[in-house]
Amino acid sequence: MSNGSKTAKYAGDFYRTFLRLGREDRRSVALRILRDQRVMGDLYDDFLIQEARRAPGRDVSWENYLRRNKSTAS
Repeated sequence: MSNGSKTAKYAGDFYRTFLRLGREDRRSVALRILRDQRVMGDLYDDFLIQEARRAPGRDVSWENYLRRNKSTAS
């Protein structure tokens, strides 16, 4: 089994186990994960990559994205 497929298998196992938890335990685990700055950094990076893929050839900095969306939300 390749490393990529092992990782996918473990991710699937983790998610199935997470879903078997009770509601309060899922909430507690989710909040703990979201409070982890490394996880949030990974999520921001992934978000920026997805934004860049939607607008090929154009860089989107996090600050510009926030500024643009804050001004359109007003």
